[in-house]
Amino acid sequence: MRNNSWARKAAWNRRGSAEPGRGTEAGIKTIPQPRREGDLVRNILALGKTGAGKTSLLNYLYGLELPVGAGLPKTGKGIHETTFVREGVIYHIFDSWGLEADSLPEWRKEVLALAGKRNTSPRMNEWFHAIYYCFSANSARIEDVEVDEVIAPLLKMGSKVIVVLTNAEDGFRKKEKIEGMQAYLKEKLAQAVPGGAETPVIPAVSVAGQTLAGDPITRSGRSEILTAASYSLADDIRKRVPAIYRANVRRKIGAWKERSLILVRTGKIDFWLNNNSARKLIDLVNYDLLNTFSAIDADGDRLEAEADAYLAAGHAPALDKRWRPDFRKVSFVGGYEYSKGTVSTAVDLVAGLLRSGQCIRENLSRRVERTARVILESLGKSRN
Repeated sequence: MRNNSWARKAAWNRRGSAEPGRGTEAGIKTIPQPRREGDLVRNILALGKTGAGKTSLLNYLYGLELPVGAGLPKTGKGIHETTFVREGVIYHIFDSWGLEADSLPEWRKEVLALAGKRNTSPRMNEWFHAIYYCFSANSARIEDVEVDEVIAPLLKMGSKVIVVLTNAEDGFRKKEKIEGMQAYLKEKLAQAVPGGAETPVIPAVSVAGQTLAGDPITRSGRSEILTAASYSLADDIRKRVPAIYRANVRRKIGAWKERSLILVRTGKIDFWLNNNSARKLIDLVNYDLLNTFSAIDADGDRLEAEADAYLAAGHAPALDKRWRPDFRKVSFVGGYEYSKGTVSTAVDLVAGLLRSGQCIRENLSRRVERTARVILESLGKSRN
């Protein structure tokens, strides 16, 4: 069940309000501000067929003044980015060229590649924090190819899509059209993707004006859309952050293992007193391992701070402190039972005669590989 706190006015809504004479409802022009260190980043992607109202929606949601309307050129081929800074948030707005039947393969490839690259990034500020797919309620036309070839693949790759039914102002049988579109989309997405029926499908009116009969057309849907986007981002964070952390542990422990095996393979081992040589190699390996653990902890702290900043911006609770997957921090790679006491020199001398350097290297390599395996296997275990 969604937390009621999502319904509060989120940071996404700071620009404008439903109150007359304020924010985007009053048509206040966006004034870019200089970027500052530590500013939060939000990446927004708008998709849909030509004429579906993508640009008007972006103008409405984020107070932009991108050109729209009859007689203006369509959004050019490619994905177009508009950047502005407001109240400590850097917005990157991506407006795609309209989907047409003859351009579907190229359009689909470009959009899915970009979404896949960004949403698998370990850096949260590179994700798409909201993806809007627009259908016009005027035509009430939903082509299966849009759902099957674009929306469903985005959902399957883990992207959170918010479907927006634009041009949802009152009109002849408009309510029935909108309800039919919502029901059809829910059914199609439920069949295409597990949990697809939970995809938000929200009606919106992006442009205020008058009907031909002189009745007022009032903007609507902004708060619901931005609240859904905020909730989706928070859900993404809670699911992805532990996975990002695990992947980082695997990557860093894997790199440590490779470095250690190279050191063991190439490090100096004396012919005499080779116990000392083995001890020095083990000390270097263990020192590198401790530094690797410190780097993992630092990366986890940065990831948590970034996640909490995004959650706080949406008035969401911070991450549970148990979010970080536990793993066994083996504090040393066991070497040989090195000689001690008054007979150490004699023992080392005998060991040097009995053990070859190759034997020592093979033994230490096995210990490095076993240590890495123990650490990575413990990463998959549940925390008590």
